[in-house]
Amino acid sequence: MPPPPALAAALGTALLVLLLASESAHTVMLRAREAAQFLRPRQRRAYQVFEEAKQGHLERECIEELCSQEEAREVFENDPETTASVGMGLRTARAQLSPPAFRTCLTSAPQTPATRRGPKSAKTSWATSIASAELAGAGGSVTEMSTSAASRMGAATKYASTSPAASTAPATVAMRSRWTAGPAKKFCAGRLLEGQDGRNLRKSLDNLSIVWCLSSGGETQDVDECADGRACGEARCSNLPGSYACLCDEGYAFSPQEKACQDVDECAEGRCEQACVNSPGGYTCHCDGRGGLKLSPDMNTCEDILPCVPFNVAKSVKSLYLGRMFSGTPVIRLRFKRLQPTRLLAEFDFRTFDPEGVLFFAGGHQDSAWIVLGLRAGRLELQLRYGGVGRVTSSGPVINHGTWQTISVEELDRNLVIKVNKDAVMKIAVAGDLFQLDRGLYHLNLTVGGIPFKEKDLVQPINPRLDGCMRSWNWLSGEDTTIQETVKANSKMQCFSVTERGSFYPGTGFAFYSLDYTRTSAAVGTEAAWEIEVVAWIRPATDTGVLLALVGGDHVVALSVALVDYHSTKKLKKQLVVLAVEGVTLALMEIKVCDGQEHRVAVSVQKGEATLEVDGTRGQSEVSAAGLQESLAVLERHLQGSVLTFVGGLPDVPVTSAPVTAFYRGCMTLEVNQQTLDLDEAAYKHSDITSHSCPPVEQASP
Repeated sequence: MPPPPALAAALGTALLVLLLASESAHTVMLRAREAAQFLRPRQRRAYQVFEEAKQGHLERECIEELCSQEEAREVFENDPETTASVGMGLRTARAQLSPPAFRTCLTSAPQTPATRRGPKSAKTSWATSIASAELAGAGGSVTEMSTSAASRMGAATKYASTSPAASTAPATVAMRSRWTAGPAKKFCAGRLLEGQDGRNLRKSLDNLSIVWCLSSGGETQDVDECADGRACGEARCSNLPGSYACLCDEGYAFSPQEKACQDVDECAEGRCEQACVNSPGGYTCHCDGRGGLKLSPDMNTCEDILPCVPFNVAKSVKSLYLGRMFSGTPVIRLRFKRLQPTRLLAEFDFRTFDPEGVLFFAGGHQDSAWIVLGLRAGRLELQLRYGGVGRVTSSGPVINHGTWQTISVEELDRNLVIKVNKDAVMKIAVAGDLFQLDRGLYHLNLTVGGIPFKEKDLVQPINPRLDGCMRSWNWLSGEDTTIQETVKANSKMQCFSVTERGSFYPGTGFAFYSLDYTRTSAAVGTEAAWEIEVVAWIRPATDTGVLLALVGGDHVVALSVALVDYHSTKKLKKQLVVLAVEGVTLALMEIKVCDGQEHRVAVSVQKGEATLEVDGTRGQSEVSAAGLQESLAVLERHLQGSVLTFVGGLPDVPVTSAPVTAFYRGCMTLEVNQQTLDLDEAAYKHSDITSHSCPPVEQASP
């Protein structure tokens, strides 16, 4: 009969205990530590998101362990290189490699040719090449590594150093790993290997993964690839330990395909805040000068143009400026009506440096009786017309010396009496009255700072524009209260409290002339000569601005003379005067622009020569002799056409058309080809520019 169930269970338990206690138990069961290895997950070789989706990379795949065949296959993605690398037994930065193990690593590398991807094929693998050099002994040469293998090892590119102005793009170089092997020399690959005996295996140069070590008595001899002039083509070759680099000048990058240095377009990289002009080996940033901006110290961004010299531009509310209207139209118009005949009485204080212009007009319409009091050559001049007969009388002292004079004009017993500082300088008999009867009333028109008709209709033409100032006026016994109210409400109608001789440019406008710079020769068949001679006496308020420029058709800036606070080629902040033709700088000269003193700037440009002087010191040329002749030929072509001479600024031109486009701020007197430029004679002048008066520099408080 079968044993009872309880007995069967007891026998089974006894047999199991005997089995576990037997000597063969260790062949069936694993120790706890070994069994735990099956439960422990494989340690990740990189700590990145989607690491398995990335292309294989040696440094990422082999961080803390010996590269297995699986890992090497992830790196090289082909069997020949995988086999070669695994045969070498590559270790990473934390691996320790003793000299015997190092030799084993080399000698164990299989001699397997590897087929490479790319234009070159059937190159010997890197590992095979190293091993072959070791086995070859003295005189062995390590062949070049393939581009694909070297790039994976981080050794296919070398970055050429560049300055901040140059491109940061790398100059790609196909690095050649060539060494002449000594009998005791050993090679291996890795980021940094340290032997157990403390010998350091150092990384070659910057990012190269090639390392070498020397055993006792060993010696390494580098091969100079630069001895072959074809290594870098047109670029400069620099030999390096175990390699070489192709170097280019600042602003250029090496092209391995062309084996030449090619210009880097810094403008395409967005270096400039506003406008950018690329040039061979460099670039220049430009700011909106007409908008009051200039380059900041970093030479890339823009900043406001701020005064460095303060001028005393305070104005007097009790004064009337006569030069506000460049068109020559009056600044004040008054009309008086009387029931009874009334005589003219006008008295005022007057100050000017201007030699010519109109103070006031009084009378009826153009064909009736009228008088015009003006200045010519600094003296008072009276033009009058009575009964269709015109006369001109001038007398008295020169009064355009900038000090206040009291002037009066009075109708007295059929005479006109003109006084300066209470002294009569003219007394002219007249045949009639200035007040004219019309519809039962006596009328008189009075205009200040201009005339109510064209200057050609005067007895003798005169330029009506007058940079002068009136105060304490009295027209017809004080019946003119509206003038004071109008002047008080408009600061542009007020005069500077204190003035000096010169022209003041407030930094908001320009003037221009139509001048001819060619001289025709009497000799038949000879070329017309041309010459540009400019002398400017300047007292600037800012360090940036156009002094003078010639502008041709299509707003091309043919020539410019300007203040600038940077050196365009050296990228340095420095106060300079610059002479340029179509944006090409011909000459530069340093100037202490913010010292509050007057400086003399002289420019002479003619066929074959261009000079710039500041305070008698000649500036330095910025172009070669050939470049100068080329620029002067361009300028000559402009002069043969139509050009306008701009002073104090430029019209609306592109900011890249000249080194400076900002308006000049400060005092300036100009002489062009031995003729002083009178702003009252310009074809156009901004109304804020004072043609013959300039405020003084503010004195620093003690």
